[in-house]
Amino acid sequence: MSYWYGKVAQISLDTSQDAQNAWLKIRWYYRKVDLEDEGVDLAACIGEYELVLNHATILPYDEDDLTQPQIPTRTLYNRWTIEIKFSKSTNLAEEVHISNAQAASNCGCCRCDPGFSSPTNLQRYCKKCQKWFDEECVAALGHQMKKNVRAGLSPIYRDVYFEPKFLSLLTVPIRRGGSCGVVGNGLLLMQTDVLMDEAKMLGRLPEGWQDEIDQALLPKEDEIIPRYYCLTCTGVVI
Repeated sequence: MSYWYGKVAQISLDTSQDAQNAWLKIRWYYRKVDLEDEGVDLAACIGEYELVLNHATILPYDEDDLTQPQIPTRTLYNRWTIEIKFSKSTNLAEEVHISNAQAASNCGCCRCDPGFSSPTNLQRYCKKCQKWFDEECVAALGHQMKKNVRAGLSPIYRDVYFEPKFLSLLTVPIRRGGSCGVVGNGLLLMQTDVLMDEAKMLGRLPEGWQDEIDQALLPKEDEIIPRYYCLTCTGVVI
């Protein structure tokens, strides 16, 4: 038995005839296995629980929104839209139209396939050029930083006391994909920015500031993450 995912977009009732006919308008989604069956090469870039819109939104994933909450594991979400036109005579796919208007899905190195990005690939984000890079590309093409990263603070914070533990958060690399989840830890940027604005007014971090940080966004204590310089921006560490 084969299962399909769909969402009811409209329900209508036809009472113009003697019999009443109810009609459903359904928006259908393709699974990874459905694309593989049709020989669509996008299948290699689809996550295990990702659906592709055919012709509604289950759970939208906006790759351009760094502050989007993490998509829980084993949760269906939508990123791509695909339209497949089948031949009436052979019932085989004869036209395939794939779209994803989010430019952030590309790896910024311009060396690998620039069209697709799989949520299984770990990526790094550069806050200066606002590009995502596959970690494999960064490791192969970039230069690794040999010393520890320090938090760079603007002079407007010179009279503000920040705890060392908080300063270490400012050096956490923004990553997504693989073990970091589909969305990644970009939400950490917004959470630390909010706390820094409060600290600027108080002269220190607010009480209980740790509770404002989603601990799931932080790397494990024993995890060593090598740091590299951005492939596009000179001197920027990602």
